[in-house]
Amino acid sequence: MNSLKVTDESKEGRLSPAILFFLFVLTGSAFAQSLPDKIRGYKVYQDKITVKQSGGDAVVKIGEPNLVEASLAGVTFELPAEVQALNQSGKVDFLAFHDFKLNGIRIEPEEYIHKFEFRNGENFKLPKPARILLPATGMVRAGWKEMHETKSEWTVTGRVFVFGRFRKYGLYHKRVIPIDINIRIKNPLRPTT
Repeated sequence: MNSLKVTDESKEGRLSPAILFFLFVLTGSAFAQSLPDKIRGYKVYQDKITVKQSGGDAVVKIGEPNLVEASLAGVTFELPAEVQALNQSGKVDFLAFHDFKLNGIRIEPEEYIHKFEFRNGENFKLPKPARILLPATGMVRAGWKEMHETKSEWTVTGRVFVFGRFRKYGLYHKRVIPIDINIRIKNPLRPTT
């Protein structure tokens, strides 16, 4: 294994300010992966929460995608969803989405601004479907993949930030909960047999 040795012989073994700055930038980018203490005034819940088809901290069922708009920017779908939170109750103010992909292709869910409440262990439907834009550049890649590698299910990955008030010790606490998503939905383009 090769190692990198940094020396500055003109300073008798001391590192130059330029090298120190470079090392500082590298260290800063390594720590940039963690979340801040607050986002938009909501305290960040730091434990890892996952949503999968079954198991995890919540179970989600995605309904049939509905095409609502096609433009030069891309295609917009609406997706209804039913969720069951397994260990939490709360009142959600809004949802924000980060780094969402459909079969590895970037998609852009709109911020979900419809408030709703949920209870521990109970199924609930989102009051309005989530809206998702598949950008025009992604449509070309998705079309190519669908023609050459058609699948019965599509994989959706990303992170949802749930902003709201969540029940703990009988009280509601203002929090944002990051939830990692890794689910499969039925391919709406594949004919059913």
